[in-house]
Amino acid sequence: MKENNEKIRDTVIARLIANTRRKKRPDNLNKIADDILWLSTNEGSLQKVSQIIGISTEMLKKFLSVKQLSFEMRKLVEERKIDSVTIVHLMKNFNSEDQKIIANEVMSARLTADDMKVLVPLKRSLPNLNINQLISRVQDSKDRKLYIIRFEVPSTLKEDFNLLENRFKEILSDKDIASFTVEDKIGNLELTSEGLKQLKETAKKQNLSLRKFVSGLVQH
Repeated sequence: MKENNEKIRDTVIARLIANTRRKKRPDNLNKIADDILWLSTNEGSLQKVSQIIGISTEMLKKFLSVKQLSFEMRKLVEERKIDSVTIVHLMKNFNSEDQKIIANEVMSARLTADDMKVLVPLKRSLPNLNINQLISRVQDSKDRKLYIIRFEVPSTLKEDFNLLENRFKEILSDKDIASFTVEDKIGNLELTSEGLKQLKETAKKQNLSLRKFVSGLVQH
């Protein structure tokens, strides 16, 4: 029995390595999530899986996001009609009806992983708009020139990223911020040209470079 379990363990590990180290994954995200859950149970924690496979627990959790989707969406994932880790991870922020609409846009190539990174914070900042209106906003914004500021998120903030976003909103208006996301402890602030100008002017008033100003704002 023990030998059989070791064989299964070795097979699961090999499969997970193949599915997380290559651009073209042999298996769908449902299968990968099942393997992560099995190995996590067998080893006692997700942290152990991280050490064995050699990828971060944050990335493992992204793969597991598929388990938070509706049954209908998981079926599309199984058929590999939706096969992006980023899209699946972000789609979990929406209810089942919204997931259907998003899936149709994704499968018709009208909505990309980058678009989803904008859609999620937009939903949070404009809760009164329905999913179709939010998607239209994202698609319309593609014609605008946007600027991205990246910065390291301090560990002291833990998961309270709204607090960090609000620090920028004290300086910038909602229309200046196209999106705000945090991925693997790296913040991404996407600004319009007007937003970037405003941020630079605020930094200049304090005799700081933009980099030092943003760093001070984040570490505050």
